[in-house]
Amino acid sequence: MWGRGGGVNLLDTAEMAAFFEQLDHLTEDQLMSMRAAWRSTSRESHEEAWTAVRSVGVREGLTREIDRVRNRALRWVSRGSNSIPYRISSDVTWLQIKIEAGEAIVDAALAVALGDRLDPGPRNILIAPWLRATEGMD
Repeated sequence: MWGRGGGVNLLDTAEMAAFFEQLDHLTEDQLMSMRAAWRSTSRESHEEAWTAVRSVGVREGLTREIDRVRNRALRWVSRGSNSIPYRISSDVTWLQIKIEAGEAIVDAALAVALGDRLDPGPRNILIAPWLRATEGMD
């Protein structure tokens, strides 16, 4: 999709709409699974994946769009909603779990937003915790 200035708009796509819709239906266990999978990936691998994200941003003039995707994902993480039927014991616990999964959520959002613009290796590093947590979701 194209943005206001005629540039690419990474947020206004069917893929990103579906991603944020799925986020709204994650359970506590899925978020904790994302967090665990993210933490099991080496720091070096994450750094290499983020270097690739920044390179795509510079090469394709998408740095501001990448920031917008990151900020949108972080807003979801910090939003306190805990709606039925996915409600857990308390809003505080729900928010804490979302915050702990925040890095994995940002990574997944960027992998979805950038899609094929990212080489498969870095993209797989960023999206793997999401895929693990959402296996079987429609």
